[in-house]
Parts: sequence; C-alpha cells; structure tokens
Amino acid sequence: GKPLLTVVKSRTIDEPKPPLEPQDEGLLQTLSMLCSFQTTEDLASFLFSPMFQHLTSNRPPFVVFEIGVYLDHTKTLELISSEQGVVFADVHASGAFENNIHRVKNEEDATAQLVHWHATVYDEKQRFV
Repeated sequence: GKPLLTVVKSRTIDEPKPPLEPQDEGLLQTLSMLCSFQTTEDLASFLFSPMFQHLTSNRPPFVVFEIGVYLDHTKTLELISSEQGVVFADVHASGAFENNIHRVKNEEDATAQLVHWHATVYDEKQRFV
C-alpha cells in the first residue's frame, strides 16, 4: 500500500555541536530527501533508532524536520530531536496537542501521538471537499 507519513529535513537552526560524524552526515543527507514510512510505528521506531538518536540526542537542537501526511502534503508537523528529547511542534495548531507541543516520552508514546495527530488532521472523506 501507499506510505502513511513522510519525513524530510526542513531547516537548520544552528551548527551541530559536537560536529557531525560521517554516519550522521550520511543520515542527514538521506533525510534531505523525502523519506516515506508505511506506518506510525515505523516512523516512531525510526525516531528512537540508534542511528537517528546518534544524529540528534547528544546535541543541542540544530535541525528541524517536517513530518507530513503522504496523501496530503499540506498537513505537517515539526519534529525537533535533541539532548532534550524528541518534540512534536504543531505549527498549524490543529488542536491535536495541548499548547501545540508534545514532548515524546518513548517510542510507544510517539506512535500514539502520531496516530492521534494523523486522525486529527487527515480525514479521508474530507479529501475531496
């Protein structure tokens, strides 16, 4: 079937400190192109993978990623992962999260919140309106 969600590097907000290692550079390069995920679980698992955590979790925030609905690219969520953890920022204020911010507790929580956000912003029946 079609992918459910996409992730792409949105913008850089600071120099990475410490500097990126080759494996980090490689992952960031990959994420500069639209990456698709079949399920919310797939995406949550990626966010907590050693590879993604190595890129982001031991540094102050330096890059913002954008999570999108595969079938409707206007529906997006900002993702910031850093030494402070993983944060979803709902720049469109869809109402999915209190104060439009969600600090992700763990992989299960990421899955649940992505499911909730997707259900909030994307209604198959509304697609053609």
